[in-house]
Amino acid sequence: MGPWRRSWIVGGAGLALALGGAALLASGWRPAAARPAAGRAAAPAFSAPSLLGDTVSLAQLRGRVVVLNFWATWCPPCREEMPALQRLHGRFGARGLSVVGVAEDENPPGRSPVADIFSFMISRRLSFSVLLDPTGRVEDLFGVGGYPTTIVLDRRGRIVRKVMGPAAWDEPPYSTEVERLLAEPGE
Repeated sequence: MGPWRRSWIVGGAGLALALGGAALLASGWRPAAARPAAGRAAAPAFSAPSLLGDTVSLAQLRGRVVVLNFWATWCPPCREEMPALQRLHGRFGARGLSVVGVAEDENPPGRSPVADIFSFMISRRLSFSVLLDPTGRVEDLFGVGGYPTTIVLDRRGRIVRKVMGPAAWDEPPYSTEVERLLAEPGE
């Protein structure tokens, strides 16, 4: 294939991609990371063991705004966003926010992931709740496709937003949305 023909093919493909992208944006499509959940569907019910050894159910958190963060200790983007989640927890926890990390670390051969997760939390001075999901059961309920993924729930246990990838949770627009949800009435 000659160089002039290759440049026409590459140029045509680039034009097709640009026009397709413009059509998607014009239709109202937005990347999943920035898209609010449609219609505030009820979050699936679940319970899971916590890092402290008790069992926590989503029903126990009803009446609070919940930021449910799916993460793993080996995930660099997860580690990147943890300080922002801690600051969000510190800022709004007393006003009715529960930041809940759902650790997706698998069980290493011959031992539990609890020691690794606990060490991770202590070394970074993280004090929000952590649930253990080494089999991915809770992750599957929420359709998590990668880490970190964060689900924001209103006081009634309905999904408000799903964010894939790290986010600055202690800054607008995320902190503003959490503050607005905290101002909404509960059940």
